[in-house]
Order: sequence, then structure tokens, then C-alpha cells
Amino acid sequence: MMDKHLHIVAHDVPLPSDSGILKELVFLTKALHGEGILLHLHCFGKEKPESLMPFCHELHLYPKKKGHKGYTLSLPYAVSSRSDMSLVKRLEADQFPILFAGLKTVSPLLDSALKKERKIVVRLLRDEQTHFRDLTRLCSWGCQKLFCAIESIRFGRLMNKLLSAPIQFAVSSEYSKSKIQALNNYTVIEQLIEMPFVMPQSGMGNFCLYHGNLSKTEHAYAANWLLQNVFNTLEVPFVIAGDNPSDQLEKAAHEKMHTCLVANPSEKELQDLIKKAQINILPSFVSQCNTGLLYQALAMGRHVLTNSTSACELSSHSTCHIAESNDAFLGMTEVLFKKSFDGSDHETRAAFLNGKYNNQKTVSALIRMLY
Repeated sequence: MMDKHLHIVAHDVPLPSDSGILKELVFLTKALHGEGILLHLHCFGKEKPESLMPFCHELHLYPKKKGHKGYTLSLPYAVSSRSDMSLVKRLEADQFPILFAGLKTVSPLLDSALKKERKIVVRLLRDEQTHFRDLTRLCSWGCQKLFCAIESIRFGRLMNKLLSAPIQFAVSSEYSKSKIQALNNYTVIEQLIEMPFVMPQSGMGNFCLYHGNLSKTEHAYAANWLLQNVFNTLEVPFVIAGDNPSDQLEKAAHEKMHTCLVANPSEKELQDLIKKAQINILPSFVSQCNTGLLYQALAMGRHVLTNSTSACELSSHSTCHIAESNDAFLGMTEVLFKKSFDGSDHETRAAFLNGKYNNQKTVSALIRMLY
């Protein structure tokens, strides 16, 4: 039997606190390697993902273009800054299938030199046009707000261009709820998650936790919002954890005795924090933002407190506590901090996770698309 090869193109190197496409990339790489597929992984970034190297046949890194070098008039900056001719040449050197992990990676598809006579799948977990439109609301007036507004428009145009290309789309059910009517050749494939489930700890934790990639606007905004609107008056221990926080957020997190920030935790450190927390508190102010973060909290944490924006996307009302206003978050945090996580909570959580996620089914469906 001939070996099966697969190119995977990722927009970045995954970090422990990432969610969505990059978090799925870790689980997907391991799962496809387990199926005997020889993976040629292409990432934009500087540091090699050491944890993934044992599962790759080849691993290539490409630099992201900075500043004006990454801009074009037609493409989103998130796409044009990730264009590289050496990547295109490697992809066109064979006829192996290609999996583009997210819309930010599709620059090679726009290059006429790349032969399309092969299986090509674009993985979509969120609608980038809507995502950047939502980010526009979070930014104060200035360059960043204008940048996000332009990115939203350009992602919409890019998606329309791809609809006429001979490619397939592998979309999450969350994506399909809003955008599936625009797609022709698609398969709904649920997000891949870490298996087996690491079920939550019983009893009581002793702090509240917010975690996420803090270099991302949506996660930094949520962390600051919690500091200003919940833990500014509620004096219970609150920990923020994540990669690459700003100086402003670090300073704000250490202004009070009961709040702190853990910067750039390892994967084990982050999981330990999730397990030890009494409440994983994860408000979302951007649609299609942090389903990966919610999954981690549900799989390993005790109480999970979020808002309907986040919970609706994961259909997780039965396993999350929901608050909408500042006062509701404050009141629910105070109540849950004193409430033990018991056996019935475990049963409800396990039923939800096992009902929604099936990694083997997900991987098999994706393989059928690629071969």
C-alpha cells in the first residue's frame, strides 16, 4: 500500500492558551499521524512547535511579513502577510492533498502557479468577516478600529472569491449556523478536541480563573472587563493566565491584592490552573471566539460561568452558568465561589461532552474529504 501524504498549512505556531484552529491543529496532527498519514506541516512563525515535531514527516516555518511589506490593496492583512513563494513551491512540487487550517492560510490558493488538480480542503471554525466586524466594536477610535473594519470587508470579498474555486470546505456546526447558505461544496465536521476527557475535580477550588491568548484583542478585552466590572468590588482571588499579555494588562492585574496574572504558562501549568479553579469565568464579547477555551474549562474545571454569546455557540447552556450584565456576573461569581461541584454536576458534564464530541468520527470524515 502506498503511503498517504498530507500538507497542512497553519497561520501560526500553536501556544498553550490558544483556542480554535490552532488548538485543533495540535489534536489533528496527532490524530492523523495515528492514522498512518505522513504530515508535511507548514507554519508561519519563528519557533518550532516542539510538541508536534514527533508527529510530522516534515515541518517548515515561514516568516510573517511585517508592516507595509505585508499589505496589499485587495487581501486582508492577516492573509497577505502570510504569503511566501517557498511555501507555494513546496506545495506545487507534488500532488499531495492540502488542508488549509483557517482562512488566514489560503494565500497559496490565489497563486495561479498552484495546480488545483488535487484534493484541497479549507477548514473553517469561525467566520472571519463577522469576527473582525465584532472586534471593531471592541476597539476605541483610532487605527486599530479602522484596521479591523477593513479586514472584515476584505475577508468577505476573499470568501466570495473562494466560493468559485474547486475546493472543499470543512466547517464547524457553529460556523454553519450563520454562513452555510453561501457554501456549495462543504461538510460539517465538529471541532476536534483533546481526548479522552479529563473530568473535573470534585469539591472546592480556591480562586476564579480567566484564561486565553492575551495577545488577542478579544481575550485582553475580556480580562480587563472582568478586572473593572467584577473583581474591582468582589474581593475573591482572581487569576488571569495566558500568553503575551500587554504591559497595561499586567499592571492592571496586579493593582489589587486579590488579583494577579500568570504570563506565558506552559500547557501543564495552564491545565493545573483550570483544574484547581473554583470558577472558570469566560465571558465572550466577540461571536465565534472561545469555544476551545470553554471546552477546556468544561473538560477539566469545576463551575464554568460565561454569557450567552459564548454558550450558544457551544450549545452548552446545560453545563454552563450564564450571566449577561455586570451585576449578574458579580452575583453569580459570589454564589458559585461558595458552591461545591458535586456528582450530579459531573454526570451532566460527561453526558454533554460525550454527546457533542467524537474525535474518531471527526478524523474519519476529514480523511474521506482528503483522499
